[in-house]
Amino acid sequence: MKYQFNPVLLRDEPTTNILVKTLTVFPGPDFSLSLSLLPPHLLAPNSTGTAHDAPAAGEAPLSEAVQKLETLHKHLTRAEYANFWTTLDSDDLYADLIADVAGFEDLVRVRIAACVGQVVREIQRPLLESWLRLSGADFDRFVKESCGWLIEGDVVKVPLNKENEARGSVVRENVKFDQFSRLIVRAYEQPA
Repeated sequence: MKYQFNPVLLRDEPTTNILVKTLTVFPGPDFSLSLSLLPPHLLAPNSTGTAHDAPAAGEAPLSEAVQKLETLHKHLTRAEYANFWTTLDSDDLYADLIADVAGFEDLVRVRIAACVGQVVREIQRPLLESWLRLSGADFDRFVKESCGWLIEGDVVKVPLNKENEARGSVVRENVKFDQFSRLIVRAYEQPA
């Protein structure tokens, strides 16, 4: 709140650390809410800041960092997990941005696994490996110990839970003929 009303007090490192931390709780609204507290000039692509926003040598301006983090957020919210990891590895700025958030990659993996566990009962191992960016013994350990899932050959089985249980739903509406009488009368009226 302080930054929203006093943008002069805005500091790059705490701001990016907060945004990076909010990325780890997707698909919640935390990242979007944090963005809404920033001044509008930081949210516009290719924005140019004021003199106090000028980056030090070797540092990216805050607006560029915000744009990069928005790209990561879009990948996560669209369930483009393999693209998220590819984008994260594509630029050294991403490594600089996430460096101050301890366990960032592990937190994201846990959230990806939670989202996957809500929508599937089984998934192909290579696909899940690409989504989690883990393979071999690290993948096996994460899936078994952190998630409690079973690996059977090339398939990872997710136990039944209330989110991934397939349930039929029956929707019934009791509509009486009297409720449609006005509609039927209008259907037979002549247009004026």
